Amino acid sequence: MTRGIKGFVMVVATAIMMLGMGTKAMAQCDCNDSGHYHGFKIESQKKKVYTEFGIGIGGVYSGIESISSTDILVKPRYGFQGHFDIAVCIGRNFAIETEVAYEGGSMDAIWKNLERRVKTRSVDIPLMLSLRFFDNRIRLSAGTLFAVMSNAEYTVDSNTYLFGAVMPKYNLAAGVGLRIGKHTLIEARYVYPLKETVNQFGAKEGETGLEFNMRGYKISAGITLLF
Repeated sequence: MTRGIKGFVMVVATAIMMLGMGTKAMAQCDCNDSGHYHGFKIESQKKKVYTEFGIGIGGVYSGIESISSTDILVKPRYGFQGHFDIAVCIGRNFAIETEVAYEGGSMDAIWKNLERRVKTRSVDIPLMLSLRFFDNRIRLSAGTLFAVMSNAEYTVDSNTYLFGAVMPKYNLAAGVGLRIGKHTLIEARYVYPLKETVNQFGAKEGETGLEFNMRGYKISAGITLLF
């Protein structure tokens, strides 16, 4: 099983676990005749269509599923993420979500006698359909993610060289979220690319270095303040 598939399985397993927690919580709540729960306070959604905003931070792991060359070794590292979210909610169970997310991270690349820390930067805009259960406490989402800016670079002898994009422009994304209280959301997301990226490493003046294809993936988790 590849690392990318393992990441997807982990997200799905988390979603199933959260659904189980939500089902147990609902079963333990006492309800009156009007359908309101006494076990915990639930905010009723009176509007059929309304807008939800959020701002969040978290961590991200950019993994490598496959690489075309055995001559280079790429070691992923953890990075950070910040994002601003907008969702158009339709009724109690559906929403269309998007966000603007900035990610920063790094990876170690080793080829021959050259070992460098490669710095990665990206700006992502996902477009997701969200299904919400148990009065908006559990969220499952899926859709596409557009990497509007993705680049990586490293330095050799004070000169900066491009490593290339870590993720392609078009990707698939799936996520699971758990709302705690009225304004806090804990969320995990898995991103898988639709194609490989073309990268290069070990460039010198007048030389391109080693060129190779790479397929990565991303797993992120964080906390969002809803308002």
